[in-house]
Amino acid sequence: MLESVHATGSANDVSEDKKRIVKNLYLSNIAEEFVAMQVDLEIPVVISILKELDVYRGQIADADD
Repeated sequence: MLESVHATGSANDVSEDKKRIVKNLYLSNIAEEFVAMQVDLEIPVVISILKELDVYRGQIADADD
């Protein structure tokens, strides 16, 4: 059975295995949007997981600005 968490879901509803996959994808420099598509989660849930795991980098400002 596929696990799916929609906008009303939270990081608490996601299995530890899926959290590990989210972390590994993100640490492989895959953008949050693409991580969300790969694991069938909403982007805010992916970001919550990354923050919970203390790996979220947020937006990086351009040095040219």
